[in-house]
Amino acid sequence: MKPIFLFCAVLAFIAAACKQDSKPAGGTDTAGGSAYANPTVLAGHWIAIDFCSRANQYGSVLAAMNNAHLPYAYALSFDPNLPDSVICTNGFEKWTLPVRYNRDTMELVGASQGKSVFLLYSSQDNKEITMFDATGESVKMDRFIKSKAESPTGRIAFTVALNHNLFNGTFRQAGKGGSKGAILFNTAGHIRNWGPYDRYEVCTGGDCFVSGNAIDVMALSKSNTEGSERLFGFRYSAGNDTLTLYNLVNQNPAEKGSFVVKGVAYKFLRTPAEN
Repeated sequence: MKPIFLFCAVLAFIAAACKQDSKPAGGTDTAGGSAYANPTVLAGHWIAIDFCSRANQYGSVLAAMNNAHLPYAYALSFDPNLPDSVICTNGFEKWTLPVRYNRDTMELVGASQGKSVFLLYSSQDNKEITMFDATGESVKMDRFIKSKAESPTGRIAFTVALNHNLFNGTFRQAGKGGSKGAILFNTAGHIRNWGPYDRYEVCTGGDCFVSGNAIDVMALSKSNTEGSERLFGFRYSAGNDTLTLYNLVNQNPAEKGSFVVKGVAYKFLRTPAEN
């Protein structure tokens, strides 16, 4: 993001927050009839949709991280039974932060190194949340939308959205011995109509990035076979129409992140989803 645009965006956020200071916290605007930010209005899981969109663009979680930035959290969960808190998740960790409401402005108190992260809820327009994270060297902005998936946790809600963006459409296996018919990687992490494996999980952070920045990683498994889980590297072609899975070999089992890419395991051609 260009510095001048970012500066203007931050000024706009500050102006919006100041404008709200003169109004009571939470509740409903009787003139406009819109409900402002509060735990009941926001109840549910909010996912970092800009990050999911970048993953779709690049066909890669790593590229979405490295070509832009990693959001403070992948998902934010609001629970009316915990009115003073918000639950955050980054894919492999979950933590709870105190939250302060001022109309449509929310402060996540002490989010990082004692500094707060701010949220601005668009109550009158598109019902989105914009996160402003100035806890690092620069201000990061991320857009969140409320998940429509009936997921029990923010982590699962985010995973559903990410899977949809990475694997939308159907595939067919390329080469000899490939499965006949359409193969589907559904948003719940199931693989339909493919013999070798029927479950998948994409690495979004933590120790599962066993090859560092070399390649994206997913775990494949067979639901009725104990101990069948295996890690593969995956990479899309430039046009995101060919998905290649690579074998990963652990060169040093005693050391984390020592896996290297060792040849193609499977290749799929994608049929885009119909609009």
